[in-house]
Amino acid sequence: MRFVVVLAVTVAVLAGCGDNPSPRASPPSASTAAGTAAGTAGAVGTPVSFAAADGVTLAGHRFGTGPTAIVLSNMGDNDETDWQRFAPELTGPGYFVLTYSYRYPLRIRSLTAEMARGAVEDLRGAVAYARAQGARRVILIGASLGGMLTAKVAGALAVDGAVIMAAPADRRDFDLRVEDAELAAITAPKLFVVSDADPTVDPAETRQLYDRAPEPKQWRSFPGTAHGTRLFATAAGQDLGRLLAGFVASAAVGPGSASASR
Repeated sequence: MRFVVVLAVTVAVLAGCGDNPSPRASPPSASTAAGTAAGTAGAVGTPVSFAAADGVTLAGHRFGTGPTAIVLSNMGDNDETDWQRFAPELTGPGYFVLTYSYRYPLRIRSLTAEMARGAVEDLRGAVAYARAQGARRVILIGASLGGMLTAKVAGALAVDGAVIMAAPADRRDFDLRVEDAELAAITAPKLFVVSDADPTVDPAETRQLYDRAPEPKQWRSFPGTAHGTRLFATAAGQDLGRLLAGFVASAAVGPGSASASR
């Protein structure tokens, strides 16, 4: 049972890994705790930094502006590239998109329980940053590890929509599990997305999350073996993009606003 991780000897090796990983993030100074922006917006967005829920400084990129925030969470290899390429397609009047890196190195070769637990705090911090920037609605989209994180925090953080792509329900080797209570708390619209022959995470595992989640919810399966955000590089990529954009548009104007009620 794997999401981005593939086994090499006895070590879990993440798909899409690369050389020269970046160092672990360090605790923030007071000036960065609320989030800062630097540089100019471009193809990869405007660089930003903000604090995770436990105070670690994280880096990310912001695309667009507006009262609806879409937070995109990486797969386990912590490669922001696929989301950065897609993020501009979600921007428009009233929307801003946030991509970010977890606290652990980019394109890592192995993932630990400590890293996985820290990533939960990273997503909590990303949502807090989005709200601090004025977001009245927040929509989470995560793939693989990012999908697990989305399922774990979306309910507690009262977001307005959640997309869970190619995510398992339980990774005991990393001491990470999506609990029934966490799923039950997601009362906002939910979209579950898989490739029907994904060899990294069996679609049946993501289906378990779907089956345990309350309404409203949608299920979408695409043909092929691409895992998570790798779907964007397949023939289904445009359909996936339209599906996500449509879900975001619907969640952004849906009845009520969990975020605004906080």
